[in-house]
Amino acid sequence: MIGLAMAKSLALRSLETVRIGREPVVIVPLKLWQGIEECLETQEALRAKRFLRRIQKARKDIATGKAIYPFAEK
Repeated sequence: MIGLAMAKSLALRSLETVRIGREPVVIVPLKLWQGIEECLETQEALRAKRFLRRIQKARKDIATGKAIYPFAEK
């Protein structure tokens, strides 16, 4: 995963702003965009209430010895 600071420095060197009609459009190399997209998806997941509730429940279950969760689900 590409770090945010690295993405910003790469972005400054490799973006180009173009206008299509009246709207400005930013052209970003695909590899850079994939890194940014991965960061955005991670942030969205961490903000989701359902996801946070599952994490809290799992932590509570583990702390009380109720359940042990595998690291990777099949």
